[in-house]
Amino acid sequence: MTIILIHLFAALAALVLGYVNLARGKGTRTHKIIGWVWMIAMLFVTVPSFAITETNPGSWSWIHGLTIVTLVSMAVAIVSIRRGKVRAHANAMIGTMIGATIAGGFTLLPGRMIGRFLGL
Repeated sequence: MTIILIHLFAALAALVLGYVNLARGKGTRTHKIIGWVWMIAMLFVTVPSFAITETNPGSWSWIHGLTIVTLVSMAVAIVSIRRGKVRAHANAMIGTMIGATIAGGFTLLPGRMIGRFLGL
């Protein structure tokens, strides 16, 4: 249960930080700080998710494939901005946020823990 709570709270923080950063000016010191805090939050979302096997008890499910895609996308975003490829960085970040939002939506499905918690 602790892993799920870490995953949940980090995901909520990452969603808020991600959308704040997408809405604000780019390239500023604040943008970079929020971006790094977002990256750390996303590590607390992705890494513990490998230990969550609620959907497919005892083993990984297709949802874990999204985790791998997210980690790759995060790496692409970092490498891209370090190489000055701003458009590639932006695309990776936007894609990651879209994916995170969709993944969050899946947690609301009936039978999933968050769905049950919300009475769905």
